[in-house]
Amino acid sequence: MADLVTQEDLMIVLQHSANPCLKLKTDILDKKKKIIGSIEWGLQGGSMSINGESDVRRTANFTVQPTLKGKVKLTENSILWLNKDIQISIGLYNPRIRDYKYYPLGCYVYTDTSGTYDATTDNLTINCADFMKKLDGTKNGQLGSLIISFPAYKENKETGEVIEHNIIRNAVIEILEKLARITNHRIDDIGEYKALPEYNELWESYREKNPTWNAIPYDQEFSAGCSVLSILTTFRDLYPNYEMFFSMEENTFVCQLKPMCYEDDIYVDNSFLRRVLISENTSVDMTTVRNICEVWGQVIETDFYNEECTFSDNIYSVTIEEYEEGYFNGDTIALKIPSINQEGAKLRINEYEIIPILNEANEEPIKANELKQNEVYAFKIKKKRVDEQDEVKAYLLGQWQVHAINVLTNGKKSGKFVTSSDGEEYELYSKEYFQKFYNCERVDMTIIVDSPFVVEKLGEILDVKVSGEFENITSNDLAADRAKWENWKNCRLTDNITITTALLPFLDVNKKVSYKRSDSDVEHQYIISSISHDFSGFTTTITMYRFYPLYENILKEIGTNKVLKSFSHGVLSKYTHEELARVTHGQKL
Repeated sequence: MADLVTQEDLMIVLQHSANPCLKLKTDILDKKKKIIGSIEWGLQGGSMSINGESDVRRTANFTVQPTLKGKVKLTENSILWLNKDIQISIGLYNPRIRDYKYYPLGCYVYTDTSGTYDATTDNLTINCADFMKKLDGTKNGQLGSLIISFPAYKENKETGEVIEHNIIRNAVIEILEKLARITNHRIDDIGEYKALPEYNELWESYREKNPTWNAIPYDQEFSAGCSVLSILTTFRDLYPNYEMFFSMEENTFVCQLKPMCYEDDIYVDNSFLRRVLISENTSVDMTTVRNICEVWGQVIETDFYNEECTFSDNIYSVTIEEYEEGYFNGDTIALKIPSINQEGAKLRINEYEIIPILNEANEEPIKANELKQNEVYAFKIKKKRVDEQDEVKAYLLGQWQVHAINVLTNGKKSGKFVTSSDGEEYELYSKEYFQKFYNCERVDMTIIVDSPFVVEKLGEILDVKVSGEFENITSNDLAADRAKWENWKNCRLTDNITITTALLPFLDVNKKVSYKRSDSDVEHQYIISSISHDFSGFTTTITMYRFYPLYENILKEIGTNKVLKSFSHGVLSKYTHEELARVTHGQKL
């Protein structure tokens, strides 16, 4: 796949639309991924799909005929057989050089008995999918009588003290190399979003203060009969917004954050798409739109619990008889809070030292009014050795059951007020409004100024996530991350458009394009989410969702002292001409 679409590509596509002629080249790979032979075929028909939301990203079927004389037999000694893999490229005729230009489509495994051969027509039908089929049990990857365990940490057997936390990334690599024998991989860290440079400018400081940010949060065990892929996806899904796939260019196994494309350049522009456009479908399934996501996570299992807690001088004091040996790293303690806290509240258990209460997400002291009267909250004790002294802190996990909400809003004040059952007034769609009427302390607001799906335009449309995989969410911060991700999917992937064009074999998912819908006078940016090639009809169907820069990203990039010339092309490509004109005149977007 090319990094940029060239004028040559456009010329070939337009010429091909008038005089369609396709070739397929299959490079045959051995077990070491070396090319042991190549076959060129006349492509009689078939299709290919690329889905950015699927673990098996690429699937294809081809009906082909050898361009050389002689028939290709399906036998054990044939160049096409079950133990062979194939690397596929599709060729479009370039009249300028009077030859074919080949576009890579990736590496594949056969998904049936090497296809079906028709001796009369000399045609061969090939059904194949990308290498994920080697991990999901279809071609390989199913585990036999083997129980695999990944503990969260190693501990001193005598004292129970944690010696070393096990890292998620290391577990993924171990699974790939030992169980799947895959050494060609690129695995990014999986962990808390506050520790990732994509989300937090102070990520290095956060990692230093939270050394277990990318550790396995709880013991993992897998029984016989599961697949390698199911184990990999379990680790991937410990935190939201990660993807796993085999790359098209080098067939590398990739685990990474799903790209948001904030700083990506336009891969294909509107003028290109308009010249190859065949049809457009702009329908939106409004039944799937949601703009509030409420996540109910784990009911926190605590080591100690006490309702007899006092509050004085901004210190919560409690006596727990069973807590006899001082603060211990990893202990979880639940308390019934007697009074609303002030900023920077502290905790004292028995007569041990007074320790600060911090938010788990940012290592900052809790703000005033975070702890509500007569509610039960859980705290995790973290203890580490610093300069030959013990440093102890209490981290607020949240209420006894993990609970968080994310709201899609345009950030504007409604000016309307509603009255609660206790007679208090709250501004409609404010953070305080959602905290009160949804009985949830952790409420995050995602501001996308021009989204058509915000609560101010559609009202409240709730999506509740509970049970199953959500029971593994262990804190309000993690629940808030997941709620934001689920709300992103509900509100962005729904705002999509499907177009059919002339065959564009160089396209891939997660690429940014610009396009002006037929019913609009404004050009917008979109992200490609899925692609389907029809080799019989010589067409490509593209589904893409609307790209909305987050409000906080816009403000961070613009600032008060920057000018347009200081921006990269990737950043500038996110905004329309109208938005850039407003920036030029010193206005906020």
